[in-house]
Amino acid sequence: MDFQVLVSTMNPDPRPFQDLGVPAVVISQNSSDTKETRGKVRFLSFNERGLSKSRNRAIEHADAEIALIADDDVTFCENFQEKISNGFKQYPEADILTFKILTPEGQPYKGYLTQTFKHNRSSIFKVSSVEMVVRPERLRKEGIRFDENFGLGATYPSGEEMIFLNDALNKGLSIYYVPEYIVCHPLESSGKILDENYFRSKGALIRRLYGDSIHLGLGFAFLIKQVLKPQRSISLFKAIKEILKGFNSIS
Repeated sequence: MDFQVLVSTMNPDPRPFQDLGVPAVVISQNSSDTKETRGKVRFLSFNERGLSKSRNRAIEHADAEIALIADDDVTFCENFQEKISNGFKQYPEADILTFKILTPEGQPYKGYLTQTFKHNRSSIFKVSSVEMVVRPERLRKEGIRFDENFGLGATYPSGEEMIFLNDALNKGLSIYYVPEYIVCHPLESSGKILDENYFRSKGALIRRLYGDSIHLGLGFAFLIKQVLKPQRSISLFKAIKEILKGFNSIS
């Protein structure tokens, strides 16, 4: 099965990517627009900012049957390609598969189920970008892209994975979870600042996901969990106010 890694980075040193041993498209966001090929790796530089823009560039330029979405700070688990290939053999109808992340200490990155399943609108809330392996041609055909208003460097700094997968479900794409570790990433601090910007972004996310659809109740359940988090740095009233502000900012 034709395979590729899609890497998003900024001002990279090309040498580490040449050691991947697999074909890759490396998208760099810096001050120049350049193209270069070194062995199996294509380097494409664009003078722009935003993680979702970088992901979209990678999907646009991918030319393999399946592609793993990655960042420059992940490493790859042993036999990761074989695990991915076996996943698509198990679910040949799949357009997107999601897998698991391992920490450098050998621990699960998050709580994972041990059984395979087909994703629904609830399960996609827990997926990270670097867990995804996609069929780029299918995404391009259906016009599935990362929303460039969301993600690091955008107006709303998170939620792009959920929107991406929800849009895919809306288009009828098949998405499955396979309980295999494919990438390794350090465990990030859980000390997120739950401030005005955080809650405003969550309100915008739910409006973007569901609008006035029948699934809006699922979104409100998610928002209730957010405002009840004990690490909230603003009052409950202020959090709700910011959620509504974000919700109403999306047309």
